[in-house]
Amino acid sequence: MHLSMSRCVLLAASLLLSFGSVADSEPAPARQMLAQLLETVANQDYQQFMQLGTSEFQAGISQDQFGQVAQIVGARIEQGYQAQYLTSLQQQGYRVDLWKISFADGGDDSLARVVLEGERAAGFLLQ
Repeated sequence: MHLSMSRCVLLAASLLLSFGSVADSEPAPARQMLAQLLETVANQDYQQFMQLGTSEFQAGISQDQFGQVAQIVGARIEQGYQAQYLTSLQQQGYRVDLWKISFADGGDDSLARVVLEGERAAGFLLQ
């Protein structure tokens, strides 16, 4: 009986390890886009922010909305941050990449959602 239990534990452990190797790997294009989007927020550069996105993305974010977000987090981004890839979701036909943003000021972390359509941002949200 003890031998059977050991085999079950080993089987479970090997299954967990194999699932770990299938887990989401960090997507380089999404990391690059995240860095570019955060840079435009830190620089309060609405025009450059808009150039990174699709036409739908551009239509969905006003300059006032952008300015409000940039005022809140722009300085924190400039002080430095680390982006840790968390996972991806499949939503409405898009891959949504989730990132934990930890700021150098030691304050609250943020959750970033990045959606790409080709090489352009189709969605971006900081929470």
